[in-house]
Amino acid sequence: MTMIGSDAPLNAVDWRNLIRIGRELLATKSDGTAPTDEHIRRAVSSAYYAMFHALAMSNADALIDTPRDSETEKAWFRIYRGLDHMMARRELQRHRQEFSASAQEFSNSFQHLQDRRHSADYNPSAVFTGRQVAEWLESAETAIIGYLQADRGERAYIAALTLIRGR
Repeated sequence: MTMIGSDAPLNAVDWRNLIRIGRELLATKSDGTAPTDEHIRRAVSSAYYAMFHALAMSNADALIDTPRDSETEKAWFRIYRGLDHMMARRELQRHRQEFSASAQEFSNSFQHLQDRRHSADYNPSAVFTGRQVAEWLESAETAIIGYLQADRGERAYIAALTLIRGR
């Protein structure tokens, strides 16, 4: 089984790099300059997208595992790219009570950070502090690590929920 985020096929987005980039955006510059509002807002987006890409990768890994040939590689990427932001949020929240504690924490963090990303990207009057966003990056990282340790069967179930419209 692929270690999620480390051996992903063909340069898939590594959620850990998004967390690292978010922290770099919040860092005080060598000349003592504090991060700008735009840096802080981008760090919020980075926290959310780390969660999104971790879920996309987990879905592909849970359903396909490590691609062994061109067909399974195509399937892996189709699953990875098939994740829709709003459907993922809706289904994670709708089925949250069925999940393990780590998957529930992931679901809650996903929703919280998606809301914050929307505010950071689209609400010019929203105000965020570097300390606040640093805490969100930390909670995103903790939630992702916990979720990726969940049973593969649970992650496959969550993949099905977040990828396939229920009837």
